[in-house]
Amino acid sequence: MKKKVIVLVIWMLFLMSGCTSETADHSADNSAMDNEESDLSDSGSGAAADIMDESEQLAEEYGEVYRAALKDGALAQLDTIREIMESLGVSGYAVVDNENQINMIHPEVIREFDDSVKSGQSAETTLLIVTDDGGFVRYDLTVSDGGVQVGTSRISWENGVPQAEKLDSYEAYTWKMDEENGYLYIEKEQPAGYDGPIEYTAVRVEPLDEELRELNRKYILPAGYRRTNLFLTDWDETDYGELDFYDLFEEFYFSEYGKEIPYKSDFDKLTYEVPAEEFETVIGQVIEIEPEKLRAYTVYDSSSSSYVYTTRCREDWGHPCFVKPEVIGYEKLDDGTIRLKVSSVSQEDDPEHTFSHEVVIRLLADGGYQYVSNHILTVDHETDFDWYSRRLTVQQWEEKYGFSDE
Repeated sequence: MKKKVIVLVIWMLFLMSGCTSETADHSADNSAMDNEESDLSDSGSGAAADIMDESEQLAEEYGEVYRAALKDGALAQLDTIREIMESLGVSGYAVVDNENQINMIHPEVIREFDDSVKSGQSAETTLLIVTDDGGFVRYDLTVSDGGVQVGTSRISWENGVPQAEKLDSYEAYTWKMDEENGYLYIEKEQPAGYDGPIEYTAVRVEPLDEELRELNRKYILPAGYRRTNLFLTDWDETDYGELDFYDLFEEFYFSEYGKEIPYKSDFDKLTYEVPAEEFETVIGQVIEIEPEKLRAYTVYDSSSSSYVYTTRCREDWGHPCFVKPEVIGYEKLDDGTIRLKVSSVSQEDDPEHTFSHEVVIRLLADGGYQYVSNHILTVDHETDFDWYSRRLTVQQWEEKYGFSDE
């Protein structure tokens, strides 16, 4: 309960400041956000200075890649990140990206270090986590006195020159290698009453087949778990259940029209009349449904041939989502569709938020695709999707606040 309260406070601060990020990054970048509490007293010592120097030299090795990608606006592209990882991998250190989209380089280094943690033998290693701004966060890890000592630093770029900065040093409150999911979790303990970001680092150690990764990027990540219940509820083309079509309209508007959705949202709920053709075109690209049936699942005004669309607001915005999907298997079905098996991964190692589900996809002749169904698989624990909030209906909003429109 304590963590959920903390997370809610952080999320409301993000909303009040106008932040549009889906969630605080709970991988490597979290350490950078906690600078003020860092122990910088040894930043000028010989060992720390050597680490800083080495990191800057490692960055210079991929300097041409960085500068070219910066010029082309391609720093966050997977191909760029992969090139940076390959350059850093020459060092022999374990290297991964902060979104866990590329297989770790030298995972054996982390496995061997984990063996030392379990046996209590002295050991040290380094983990480099590449960020989408062309830099990286460095974790220097040491087994000492029965625990794991963590020293973090980062490389950022200033005017085309790599700059190293020490961030923090602490004893890991949690060091856990999840053998089933293939993830390593590192957690920093926070004092009682602390209301800053919950510091978890979650990195995939075990490789995933690249074909599965591509299926995930193409069909699952575009919707994800945060802003829609597409994958959080059971439905199919005979019964759409509790599927929220307004969520889908918001999430896929850009991919259809190539621009941000023009119906602004606010802390207050705003109501719009969306022309039927516009609404049905967005939904039709991802779900096959007859207009008559779609209108039965939404609020349709026949007099104006429009859908009554109400934005989310402070009451139904939801909370940060620290769960990400990974496709772990697939099969082609006789009718030409494909069935993906998807497993969620908690970035905070929270089993209450993890689950698995099956998604059936219909491939279209024009290269597009539609979602055919989603089925939540049986789990051995109660699953809590507490980050997702069901949208208030127009009637619920009116009963509580009165009618609001543009």
